[in-house]
Amino acid sequence: SKLAAHRLQATLAVSLHAPDQATRERLVPSAKAYPMEALLADCKLYKETTGRRVTFEYTLLAGENDSPAQAKALAKLLRSHVGRGCHINLLPWNPVGGGDEAVVHARPSRSEVKRFTDALTLEKGITHTVRRTRGLEADAACGQLTGSFERKQPSTRATVSQGAGAGSSVLPAKPLDVVRYTPTAFT
Repeated sequence: SKLAAHRLQATLAVSLHAPDQATRERLVPSAKAYPMEALLADCKLYKETTGRRVTFEYTLLAGENDSPAQAKALAKLLRSHVGRGCHINLLPWNPVGGGDEAVVHARPSRSEVKRFTDALTLEKGITHTVRRTRGLEADAACGQLTGSFERKQPSTRATVSQGAGAGSSVLPAKPLDVVRYTPTAFT
């Protein structure tokens, strides 16, 4: 609501990653502090106040949030709480491996992504794009280089649960528990 009061002429991008609060909290532990109902109400206010579209970031994780039923629930949620004209930016998960921690998520196959997008396409009033992945084979896609850096520099990690404050750079404790990344995190 404070952001809407500034009447910025910028598209707001919100990390959502799930069509329901329970799944969202499981995937993004910091989401417990931001209940979905309140978050979406703020998104609606921003959209109405600025006249700008709201984009929702949604990382697709195989078997966790990528079913056609979840796509339909996501579209219904956004239409009912924010209104028509929302946009969903779909990001198939880029696996991060090779470290001491077990890999907990998997990238959905192209056919799984297509089933999800086909279900979204049937829903009216919601547009979407699928982020094209580059560098996946060389472990150089989005998130993979940071994962490689983390494995080499474990002492530089700060997590939300360790009390990193607002404005600090936080590297992921779990794959989706990223609060903010800035280049200064590595200096």
